[in-house]
Amino acid sequence: MGNPVIGRSQSFFFLCIAVAFGFVLSQLPDVHFIDFNSYLVNADSSWLIALGYADGGMLRILSNEPVWLLMNAGLGLFLESEMVIRTIIFFGASSVAWLILRHYPQHFIWLILFFFLPQVIKNYLIHLRQGAAIAVFLWGWFAVNRSSRWLLMGLTPFIHASFFFLLALLALTWILRSIRFAPDLKTITYVAAGIAVGLGLGVLVELLGARQGAVYEFKRADVSGLGFLLWLMILGVMLSAGKTWLREHAFESGVVTFYLATYWLIEVTARIFESGLIVVLLAGLTLRGWRQKAFLGIVLGAGALAWVLRIGRPALGFASG
Repeated sequence: MGNPVIGRSQSFFFLCIAVAFGFVLSQLPDVHFIDFNSYLVNADSSWLIALGYADGGMLRILSNEPVWLLMNAGLGLFLESEMVIRTIIFFGASSVAWLILRHYPQHFIWLILFFFLPQVIKNYLIHLRQGAAIAVFLWGWFAVNRSSRWLLMGLTPFIHASFFFLLALLALTWILRSIRFAPDLKTITYVAAGIAVGLGLGVLVELLGARQGAVYEFKRADVSGLGFLLWLMILGVMLSAGKTWLREHAFESGVVTFYLATYWLIEVTARIFESGLIVVLLAGLTLRGWRQKAFLGIVLGAGALAWVLRIGRPALGFASG
């Protein structure tokens, strides 16, 4: 995974950056930010929320992110509600920054730019549940011990349900690799999996009684198509990288393929994709030559445009109007 040896001074420097990044972000949100008040309710009433899910049986508890509720309940024993939120933001942002910088120090400048992409930074400002799950996933992703890796990754769907799909894609990748599927057959399989999920997700959520059933309609999204075009170009760059790269990064290219396959079918596809975005960005850095330049140009150019379009909106689009 690109894990060069770094010295103590460099490691300490990265730690300071990560801590500062997490601290600054943890101080930004307030009651005007999107969903901030909902997270206050989580911090105040996590036990009551969990008991409400318990009335529907074990399956309903497991499908409604019980580890997230336990995190809030545990922190709530020692901290006020607002500090619970800020602690979760700090943990998520600083952990992700530390892990990435430590494992990819040769790409320092690009990583710093990635940290401030709207799709990345929003997980620590408005989608805190997702930000915490991404941090735990990356702790597992970079873990040396296999047991620790699967334990940490296995916790993530119970923090944010989007990781049910990422872990399913990871398992699918392992199966396809075991039976030595060619890259083009893997791509077709990911597309088929995406279409199946896009057509059946609404029914599955209703059967499980997941909280998302009250938030989303699981139907065709009202989207411009720009995101589809952006990531279709990136997938094209990835597919041109050759069999060796595609074999090593089958999961990451599969995440992009799954996103494209579900783009026109369900409105939650972006939330699922954003949970795997960090590893996709890291995979893009391992491309060589013109492919890496194209990848960076597309991703960072789109990120810059997204910031420009946010100018004039409350808190650059992170607060309610």
